[in-house]
Amino acid sequence: MKFEVEIADAALEGLTASIRDQLAADPAKRVQYAEFALGQVIDWMAGRSSYQSMTEQHTEWLMQLLPVFYAEDVPSAERIFNNFSVPYGRAAYISRVLLEKQNTTWRARGRAKLLATLNAKKAEADANIEAGDLGRYVPISLDPIAYRELTVLLEEIFRNDVALAPPVNKAQSPGRRTVDIPSQLFAELIARLEA
Repeated sequence: MKFEVEIADAALEGLTASIRDQLAADPAKRVQYAEFALGQVIDWMAGRSSYQSMTEQHTEWLMQLLPVFYAEDVPSAERIFNNFSVPYGRAAYISRVLLEKQNTTWRARGRAKLLATLNAKKAEADANIEAGDLGRYVPISLDPIAYRELTVLLEEIFRNDVALAPPVNKAQSPGRRTVDIPSQLFAELIARLEA
């Protein structure tokens, strides 16, 4: 069955500019958005969907909406809070849940980003090693998903060699972390990521 509906521009004014602009520019996104909205109402009316809490409802909705509007971005509390009118605490919880549910996709992306970042700074680390300064720190900047992958790798490395100098967290801002990595860890980290 085909449904067609025209939505008044005023009805969309409550959306964030980012989403509103995407809907205005992309007919395919308008179709996806309309199918999502209509599907949710039909499922509710037919008794096929019921949520135990607003958090559960928001999580299920965002699992469908984030790939439409922000397909290349990691689900983050900031993205959810700023674009979907979800309270920040709930947004933080939902972003963690979504990352766990989409674990394999985001882990692969996180590993790829971490590898690219390490390779971009490898020459600096190699120069430090050649100069005999294995422990000299090299700063790298990571998004939350790449940072998460770094922590997983470091746990494996330090389980076997506790004498290595650990990385140091230097700064954190929404969506980024700066970490100083000892030069001697670059080769090991890159090797594990490429394996």
